[in-house]
Amino acid sequence: AQISDLTEKISMPLRISAIGIILLLCMPFSAYGIEIPIEFHGSLSAAEYLNSDSSRFNMDVSMDVYVTLVRHDDISLFVRYRDDLDMGEQHHGITLDPRYTHYYVAFGIDYFREQLLFSTYYMHDCVHLIDAEIDEAPVFNRFRISAADAHMHRSLRQRTKKRFLWSVELGVYPHIQYSGWDINAGADYEFDLTVNTAVTLWRTGNFGIDLNPIFQIAKGDTSWYHQDVVHANTYYVAKSGRIGLGISYHLWNNDPIKGPDKLWLLSLYGAF
Repeated sequence: AQISDLTEKISMPLRISAIGIILLLCMPFSAYGIEIPIEFHGSLSAAEYLNSDSSRFNMDVSMDVYVTLVRHDDISLFVRYRDDLDMGEQHHGITLDPRYTHYYVAFGIDYFREQLLFSTYYMHDCVHLIDAEIDEAPVFNRFRISAADAHMHRSLRQRTKKRFLWSVELGVYPHIQYSGWDINAGADYEFDLTVNTAVTLWRTGNFGIDLNPIFQIAKGDTSWYHQDVVHANTYYVAKSGRIGLGISYHLWNNDPIKGPDKLWLLSLYGAF
């Protein structure tokens, strides 16, 4: 008991000192109108493919976290992490067989200008095969810029009442030889263009239905790759975000890493 009391007596001043140091560090920023909000947004989803052959495409699970670190007026600095896990099905009792996982790490800048949102960021991608004897993991880097309706931003999108949202995004994949190794090994992408739209079909109170077509075309060394998908979502909006059910159809997908062309996907998702 005496040791516990002594520990408590020591830890309390340390806590007070730590809080004081944090406040002192933040004071110069506040003097110049710089905020450190550490504001989190993100999403979770679990989706099942509705195709008859589920040996390759059976279920997808995804987690996406976006953090606003620093903000000054209409400009903010963010970091983002995303993890997509893809599962197939084995025919000897294993229905959720992890096949590969795709990691994304990004950091960049958002700039709000009236009703528009402009963003630029660097993203590092890494795709790992699971339970493979040889893991020739595609690793690539891209620089992206985008223009969008301001309500496309993660801090606004989940609770916006606007009926139509849009974004246009351009990505560039620099292939640079470093110590004899291409930093974008395993991916022959050169650049891509993505058009993302969201249309509210129906909404009453906290319930709604929206349509979210996404069209992407990417230039490879010798081919053009498409990832065109249409999402239809039902949702319930709460104070902190939304939850819902969605169904998706891959209109055209010939991506060399993952190509679920002409497949349907049923998903449960939450976003905040």
